[in-house]
Amino acid sequence: MNFQTAEKLFKFSISLFYRKDKINPVTREVSLYLEVFITGNGSKYRTRLPLDLRWIAEKVDRGNNTLLPRVRKDNDVMDYNMMIISEISKINEIAKIYRLSNRILTEENLLRELRLAQTSKSLIGYMISRSKELLNKRLISYQTYKNYHTTINTLISYDDKAEFSQISTRWMDSYKAFLKKKGNAHNTVWTRIRDLKAFLRIANDEATIFVDQASIDYKNMPIDTPTTYLKRDEIQRLINLQNEPLKEIETNVLRAFLFQCFTSLRISDVYKANKKWMMSETMIIFTMQKNIDRAPKTIKIPIIPIAKAFINETLSQFFSLPTEQEYNRTLKDLARMADIKKNLHSHVGRHTFGYLFMTAVGDIYALKQIMGHTKITTTERYAHIDDDYEFAQAIKIQEGFKM
Repeated sequence: MNFQTAEKLFKFSISLFYRKDKINPVTREVSLYLEVFITGNGSKYRTRLPLDLRWIAEKVDRGNNTLLPRVRKDNDVMDYNMMIISEISKINEIAKIYRLSNRILTEENLLRELRLAQTSKSLIGYMISRSKELLNKRLISYQTYKNYHTTINTLISYDDKAEFSQISTRWMDSYKAFLKKKGNAHNTVWTRIRDLKAFLRIANDEATIFVDQASIDYKNMPIDTPTTYLKRDEIQRLINLQNEPLKEIETNVLRAFLFQCFTSLRISDVYKANKKWMMSETMIIFTMQKNIDRAPKTIKIPIIPIAKAFINETLSQFFSLPTEQEYNRTLKDLARMADIKKNLHSHVGRHTFGYLFMTAVGDIYALKQIMGHTKITTTERYAHIDDDYEFAQAIKIQEGFKM
């Protein structure tokens, strides 16, 4: 069959195929394939798709793409032929869609569409398949991949059989209500909806999937939340915990967290930190884990004496840490021991460094470099972080005046 696209003609044919050199000498059976031949746009493609079927070689009618009965009353021949017809129909349908959407069909596109055919109805199946593809192509980081799968797990809990044809604003409202009922904070719900919408947009660009535009445009806004950081007296209480009898895991997590507070490292970098990073007694240089697959960024930061004091000098790795989940659980235990009422998690250490630097030094551009921010607007959150500090600075204005 010949399909005329808006650009160039492409020829497309399908035939039943088996390898003559792979005929079983005893049973005469062969493995069956569909051989697809595509020419057009100056290229030729030939690919063989396994059918996971076996038949007697002499009973394969390759000219008509059918199987002949092996015996007079062959109970399998009709079912097998229906399976072959079904697979041929899938390929023909893909070619038709590409023709109607003025796209050139290539071998890569065909194989990809066939993979998607298994998941094109299932929202969750598509998200799992597509996220793996994005990761393998390095279009997303491994951390983003893990975040997507957290969202996928919530979708599985909500509606594991959801199909694209069911996704509507009403369905989105229901999913949002489900997340809230589970006790998720507003911005956590926003993250889950954001991830879902990202995949709805991606799916809508597929030739074989239709997504309701209203669902893609579903209103979803985050809210600004106060930045959690520790003040100096709270940090000192954590430092003092080192004099208490702690479990090994508590000691390791405490030292790593305090190291964050005095260096600004993200927890993903703390896990990788090692002696090879030391370019001198006072500086380390490393490639940040954030976006390392897509846009690696190497930064150099100072290591002040108090930060160095928390490093394990006997090992190549700076710290021996549990999983990040266990790390955060241990931080909450340490907060209780130090009578800290704030919700401690790994990123609080980085925020604490921003607070300490701005209240002690006040150079926002230097802070931007140390924290590895791309935009100054990201660093500006630390410029207005402490009301007591801002008041202390403002009150200096009245010095020298009398009332």
